[in-house]
Amino acid sequence: MINVDLSVCIVNWNAIKYLPISLDSIMACSTGINYEIIIHDNASSDGSVALLESDYPMVRVLANNNNVGFAAGNNIASKAANGRYILYLNPDTELRTNAFEGMVRFMDQNPEYGAIGCKLENGDGTIQYTCARTFPTPFNQFCYLAMINRLFPRSKLLSSVELEYWDHNNSRDIDCISGACLLVRKEVNDCIGGFDENIFMYGEDVDICYRIRDLGYKIYYLATERIVHYGGKSSGQIQLNHFSTILQRFSNYYFLKKTYGIVRATNYRIAVGIGSLIRIILVSIYNTGKILKGKQPESFIFHKYKALFHWSLFLSRPKV
Repeated sequence: MINVDLSVCIVNWNAIKYLPISLDSIMACSTGINYEIIIHDNASSDGSVALLESDYPMVRVLANNNNVGFAAGNNIASKAANGRYILYLNPDTELRTNAFEGMVRFMDQNPEYGAIGCKLENGDGTIQYTCARTFPTPFNQFCYLAMINRLFPRSKLLSSVELEYWDHNNSRDIDCISGACLLVRKEVNDCIGGFDENIFMYGEDVDICYRIRDLGYKIYYLATERIVHYGGKSSGQIQLNHFSTILQRFSNYYFLKKTYGIVRATNYRIAVGIGSLIRIILVSIYNTGKILKGKQPESFIFHKYKALFHWSLFLSRPKV
């Protein structure tokens, strides 16, 4: 068997618009390493599997008849991997540099690191601060929802999980890397059992990074390598009842309960409730001003935080 440096694991669900962009960029940019691509398809109905089989025969496709979620789909793909490293990559990404080789080279030279990620950008070139962040807490969630982080953008203490005080332009050790592009040593991934499959989507990267660090490994953010992440192109298809907004908090609540216990998880839920209520009040004031000026109010934003407030009171939960 040919030695493989990197196994690129992609979970796809109806992302046919972006898969060719991602795969073409991988083949155009990735040099200097041996890699394989494994795609787990979560019962797509958009012809993704047929496209892959006809246009990308070099890709290994694992087709599932059911949507088992992001975490479980990645675990299935990683168990079929032959590489020294596992790279979890979203289908709505596009390489801008030889990012795979850069991350593998760093990991080869620094065995104390268990995982690494790189700079993720929006389509317009701006940085997605979610690419390198800290772990969720009741306090940083409250700072985000109450917009305290915006009032004090340079404060480390009052920052959200995205660490807004830092421009994300320099490489450094970090708590958590985005699951949109997360490279893990194969032996570390096998040791922790991959992603926690109790997390259907969102927050699985937080949990796996915590468990990697708990083993004694460090995690690195490599700002010199760049990948465009178009973002939410699968979950955006299921935005009914603000699915992604609630599921993100539900996953964080699960992580905190699992890791720290029910008290911190409950405090997180309370922080979400109080912060959401503040947002509702602020949006209501803003909408009143728009109505007085004869303009259309922002109903989507209002209902988004209303749904989040209801979740904090155990009045709803995401249906997956």
